[in-house]
Amino acid sequence: MARLGRSGFGAALAALAALAVAVALGATAGCRDRGPAAAPRGLAGADGSQERALAALRAFEQQRRAATDVAALPPSDEVMGPDPYRIAALGDGERLVGLLRGASAVVVLDADGAELSRAAAPRSPGGLAVSADGDVLVVGEAARELAQYRVEGHRLARVATLPLEALGLRAVALSPDARTAYVVEEREGRLLAVALERDAGRALRTAGVRELGRCHGPIQVEAAAGYVAVDCLLDHAIELWRDGERVARLQHDGPLWSFALLGEPDGGVLIAAGGVEDHPLEREDGGFGYIDSYLYVYRLAPRTVAPVRLVALNTSALGVVTPKWVELRAGPADTVTVSCAGYASASLVTATWHGGDFAARPQVMQAELVPGTSAAQRLADGALVTANPLLDAWVIARGGAPRVVPVAAAGPARSPARSLTSRLGELLFFTTMMSPWNQTEGKLSRFTCETCHHEGYVDGRTHFTGRGNVHATTRPLYGLFNNRPYFSRALDKTMADMVHAEFRVANRHNGRDPWFALTRADVPWLVHVDGAPELLSPELLREAFMTFLMDFTHRPNPAALDHARFTEREREGAQVFRDRCASCHAARLVADEPRSLVPFEGWEALVLSPAGPIVWSNASYAQTGVVPYVHASGARVPTLRRLYKKWPYFTSGVGRSLAAVLDGFAWGPGATYHAGAPGDAALERLGPDAKSALRAFLDLL
Repeated sequence: MARLGRSGFGAALAALAALAVAVALGATAGCRDRGPAAAPRGLAGADGSQERALAALRAFEQQRRAATDVAALPPSDEVMGPDPYRIAALGDGERLVGLLRGASAVVVLDADGAELSRAAAPRSPGGLAVSADGDVLVVGEAARELAQYRVEGHRLARVATLPLEALGLRAVALSPDARTAYVVEEREGRLLAVALERDAGRALRTAGVRELGRCHGPIQVEAAAGYVAVDCLLDHAIELWRDGERVARLQHDGPLWSFALLGEPDGGVLIAAGGVEDHPLEREDGGFGYIDSYLYVYRLAPRTVAPVRLVALNTSALGVVTPKWVELRAGPADTVTVSCAGYASASLVTATWHGGDFAARPQVMQAELVPGTSAAQRLADGALVTANPLLDAWVIARGGAPRVVPVAAAGPARSPARSLTSRLGELLFFTTMMSPWNQTEGKLSRFTCETCHHEGYVDGRTHFTGRGNVHATTRPLYGLFNNRPYFSRALDKTMADMVHAEFRVANRHNGRDPWFALTRADVPWLVHVDGAPELLSPELLREAFMTFLMDFTHRPNPAALDHARFTEREREGAQVFRDRCASCHAARLVADEPRSLVPFEGWEALVLSPAGPIVWSNASYAQTGVVPYVHASGARVPTLRRLYKKWPYFTSGVGRSLAAVLDGFAWGPGATYHAGAPGDAALERLGPDAKSALRAFLDLL
């Protein structure tokens, strides 16, 4: 996500852009004068200007589609900048180490965020741990290894690479004695304990690897006070382990995005977690209800298995939305302090409880920050240094206005012609910019797209849609450009209409006209975005969101990166897929374009490329026994790209594993079933070898 320069618009849209500002100043000013109680108005204004603007956005979309070779689109991790993602302090207390997820690099920083050294990291690094004596351990999603670094002077050097038979490595933690590294990997959901030994030069080597357990979507692991804890994002749970056994599970209705541990003198442990409101998502009136962000504090007492909730604090009401970083500290006289920062908002909140009395109202302090905090490190002087992928920067907070230190980007950035519009669209996706006036009372919530689409993928929920008895799982928002029409009911035939509808839904409960403009007064932190205009018109907001979604291609599939040819098993699986699955999950580059079908002999090169651009859908409806159907014709055939990121399966969420999905697959004359197949002798099913081969192929998509 490159640091911004000035953006340009296409010549064909220059006149539209000028018109958009004038329309926004007229129509939106009237809306703002009416205040929060103003009712949303319909699609077309009295002069039809809104409909003309939407027609121009549809034309923009068609122009981009006509000019884009989707097979050549790079994966988003290659074009969205360095993405500073994790940060930790080195033992000397004067320097820090950080991960650049997009640049696949490890960097050493001084206390002011200046980069001192850089070294290559495992691809897509997301896990970072630092030992007391200066070892830096890093894992990456697209590498089968645990890398060890040391800092000599200001120079960072890799000193050992420990091979691991695991892919999708998301996080790493060290035991207090640094003799065990705990690693979580996303693809199989495993928690691994890696025993460590050192040679004479203090380089690490593996003394054994043991699987402790599995869950769905683990994204964080921490080791403290004799416990190992894992955030199982898609299970909406935090699991706690001790002496190699799972001893407790903290279960919620929705996802938890971050947590911290603090040991207590009696052997118990406090757990602070940031997540969505622990309440079923409500969609009954077409909006989103009960999805505020919350800070939770739990205590697990010694020799017990049930964590006790001590605190549930609505942080959305305090200005912290999507807290991906949580800090838990002990002070004198049983004082406990919890800090959390919003990825979606420009605030840092610190809550303090005195005397161990969590039933009392905490002392709450708020501080200015900028959106985009994915991790932070507190320094000895109390300053906070944060990793900020949204701004591609390290952010220094020492009181007063935060200071943004851009990260030097060595790789290619987004196209200069649309870098600013794309960045603004990214901010609309991940921050509260799309609905900045939302409230937090009752079911009313302050939220973002990421509340239900963690990092753009899914949240593991199957929510009630508000229609009949229909429930639906979350779908990834990566790769939408070549996968229209949109969503399970496929009612949005163009991205322009889909984006316009999202503005309407996001602002459903705040009384504002969704056809609004934003000024710097509405979003003060935009001062940190180079080139951001003083006025963002309704047209520009929608064009920006569309542009970002066009750039928001899938990240590479780690399983497809380490070989250029199908294995024998994968080729067998591709043949099974061609014969049994491809009539619906078509090998198209554009879901709604039959002419984009890729012949079988072309699958291998595209599947094993970093982008993996084949959509694996025909854009049609199908009735396959997964009931109740979301549409009279069934459900829109879903894309199978990055299937390992999606759980549970099917629109209704009844598919709890890929093995169960394949076990339930059956076909016969004129019918295909994914669930509820009748006991008909004429139906055929996959045999064990075919299922095993098909699993190997699906793992690559």
